[in-house]
Amino acid sequence: MSANGEDRLEVLIIGAGFAGICAAIKLREAGVTSLRIVDKNPDIGGTWFANTYPGATCDVPSHFYSLSFAPNPNWSRLYSPQKEILAYLRDCVETFGIAPFLDLGHEVRSLTYDAVRRGWRAEIDGRGPVFARFVINGTGGLHRPILPEIEGRDSFGGVTMHTAQWDHAFDATGKRVAVIGTAASAIQVIPQLAKRAARVDVYQRTANYISPRGNFVYSKEQKARFARFPAWQRLYRRIIRTRMDWLLFPLILKEKRRSLLSDRILRYLGKAVPDPELRAKLTPEFELGCKRILVSDDFYPSLNRENVDLITDPIRRITGTGIETRNGVLREVDAIIYATGFDMYAHMKALPVTGRDGVRLGELWGERIEAYRTVMVAGFPNYFTVTGPNSGTGTTSVVDMIEQAVGWIVKAIRATPAQGSVDVKPEAQAAWNRALHAKLDKTVWATGCSSWYKRADGRIETLYPGSAAAYAREMRRLRRGELAFEE
Repeated sequence: MSANGEDRLEVLIIGAGFAGICAAIKLREAGVTSLRIVDKNPDIGGTWFANTYPGATCDVPSHFYSLSFAPNPNWSRLYSPQKEILAYLRDCVETFGIAPFLDLGHEVRSLTYDAVRRGWRAEIDGRGPVFARFVINGTGGLHRPILPEIEGRDSFGGVTMHTAQWDHAFDATGKRVAVIGTAASAIQVIPQLAKRAARVDVYQRTANYISPRGNFVYSKEQKARFARFPAWQRLYRRIIRTRMDWLLFPLILKEKRRSLLSDRILRYLGKAVPDPELRAKLTPEFELGCKRILVSDDFYPSLNRENVDLITDPIRRITGTGIETRNGVLREVDAIIYATGFDMYAHMKALPVTGRDGVRLGELWGERIEAYRTVMVAGFPNYFTVTGPNSGTGTTSVVDMIEQAVGWIVKAIRATPAQGSVDVKPEAQAAWNRALHAKLDKTVWATGCSSWYKRADGRIETLYPGSAAAYAREMRRLRRGELAFEE
């Protein structure tokens, strides 16, 4: 602590999810011990702390949705549930000795760059000011829920919640429940509600492509083999990674691949939903891959239940007792569940960050959001983002992307002169983004449908247009000519 009462750190990490925990582990391995992980939540986990709704499960196989240097031979199944993923992160904290560096239940309110001291002053609620040479922003995008603008939304007298703010005191048994949305969280929570509720009304705006998950439980023998032969577990992870790169990634570029998978998914829909009228409502009207491809083994079967209704007529308004659709039908319910996703753009601008010459990141990103290799922004020295602009993925594991980004960031920190700074040259950032968006324009994401992937004007600032292998190659080394180091 300095004479003026200001805490001094080498690295401040924001967020205690996969990104923050991975960054802390790798920094400690690199010899950095003056660090702190600050998170507004009272516990670690990030996305997997916040999203605890019934049925919450990862859409990427667990052996790949984990850190390569922290293998877990005891995953219960191919796709593990929320509680198991959170337990895995807690185990990582304990195994790698990260607990002493955690500062939970406190939110970073602002960051301001000090050009004289070559570092960042952070204001943290409930704490005094902190000065850190480097800041790693590891906050993810799945923590700022969106509530749709529906007339009368606040007038409903029953239970309301977003899936990311689940009230575990709520018991759906015997209740009439409305679920607004049919995307990733909805298709996980609806089957669970359908088992208990008297009636579940599912309000669908757009039908999605939903592929069978094919989930299965690992046997005791399989787990024992993973534990006994770490090399086999590493190979198994690599097989999953390669399979996703070879089978899923080409979908975003090749129409023929999309057509083959689309036919397979529609055949699955045909078998799972025998009612032709219901099946027609569930048939997508856009090209496969334009929106996120979902996976589920139990969503379609849940819609076949007598206590579940799929409603595609648009919502007109919400009343004190239920939901009225445009055709004038009012369906009274006891609870409304919003499975309406997250604001993927707002989270990038949520933290006030003031860089060199007083430039504010939120204002700089007012017209377009862009970064260099997803991790740096010109004019903001010694500041890094782990899940920043264009770091999202629709075909691989975000944890793998996080690990590659963190590796690059640690190299940049180690390459920075003592008491100095590192920034990206504006021309290098601009060139990288020109190449990035030229590739994005050739993907299925840029086609006609609307999605959270892109803005209203069609610009895509969320997704990376390459495979997991391509990102790993890109982040393998620093290109010093594109960076500006100052002593």
